[in-house]
Amino acid sequence: MEEPPNELAWAVHHLATAAAEVDAATARRMGLSAGDFLALKHLMVAEEPIGPVELGRLLGLTSGAATGLVDRLQRAGWVDRAPHPGDRRRQVLTATPRTTEAVLAELHPLAGDIARVSAALPAEHRRLVIDVLHDLARLHRRRTGEGRSSDRAKVE
Repeated sequence: MEEPPNELAWAVHHLATAAAEVDAATARRMGLSAGDFLALKHLMVAEEPIGPVELGRLLGLTSGAATGLVDRLQRAGWVDRAPHPGDRRRQVLTATPRTTEAVLAELHPLAGDIARVSAALPAEHRRLVIDVLHDLARLHRRRTGEGRSSDRAKVE
């Protein structure tokens, strides 16, 4: 049987939508808005330091709105702000240990479910799925026009 056109694209879309639903529910349980939780997720997965300007750009916020978001998250103890190590004019944002602990605790049941599904796969298939998911994440970031240079280089 031939695979329907765009079946993978639709499966990825459904996964992204389900992930957004999980994020919204997790944010509610943590007493955060969906946008605040998304900001924390960006900080937790960042490979390079993110400042308020970069975070605002990732979230589609003006610089004033991004500053308000960071101020609110910092006052609530979710985010720390520090001088950038290489540029005194900039700041670096990091999720606090409390944030990491709370997010991991919230997502632990889902991570267990994913581990159970993954355990049913042969090791070589599991590696393939992981690689494909990373490639798909890079493709998504490229579509934003602001993908990391390492993301752009790995997917042709």
